[in-house]
Amino acid sequence: MDTAGHPIGGADRTSGPARMATHIFIDNANIFGGAQRAAKQLEPAVARQAVRVDFRNFFKLLEHDHPRIQTRVLGGSVPPGNDELWEHARKAGYDADLLKRVESDDGNLVEQGVDELLHLKIANVLLDYPPPQTLVLGTGDGSRSAFGTSFRDQVVRALRLKWNVRVYSWKAQLSQKLRNLDCDTVDVKLIELDEYYPSLTFTTEGRNVGPLALALG
Repeated sequence: MDTAGHPIGGADRTSGPARMATHIFIDNANIFGGAQRAAKQLEPAVARQAVRVDFRNFFKLLEHDHPRIQTRVLGGSVPPGNDELWEHARKAGYDADLLKRVESDDGNLVEQGVDELLHLKIANVLLDYPPPQTLVLGTGDGSRSAFGTSFRDQVVRALRLKWNVRVYSWKAQLSQKLRNLDCDTVDVKLIELDEYYPSLTFTTEGRNVGPLALALG
């Protein structure tokens, strides 16, 4: 097993050329919250609390043009429960890492440790897989955690190791710290999800998700 929890297979890591693979990490809360923020501009007639993310199409978008995917991780928290999402994610090959929310000082339930767990697992694949590789992130979060880790730090590390990086985020959710990456890198792309909004969201008020059109090549 590698340190991301996957069986080690394929090319021998000790000799010969490395095989390029893709490693996908998704921050569920950031993507879900970003969709509801995007709705304020893109679907103002709908209550933002009614907006949901269609993860079937979201997975398709992130996996498009990546023929060899080695790692799939979806980080989230409970409650609230969303058994349908987690079950679909697992069937699609994702490690659904769920942590329990904790009660804050004001009595609200808040996430704790989800981002840090994703940061750790990204660090693990950076150690386990020699370049060239591709890191795909589904988050716009550029903030530093209470423990001093961040998605931005992991992106910078990946780029310094000559990995390719793709960051998928809703426009309003994309941190300036990710927009303003400052390093002499090989390949980083920021993809805003807003143009895919009708294909990535539906509402509890009756609007169904639209078809997802993806360009070839």
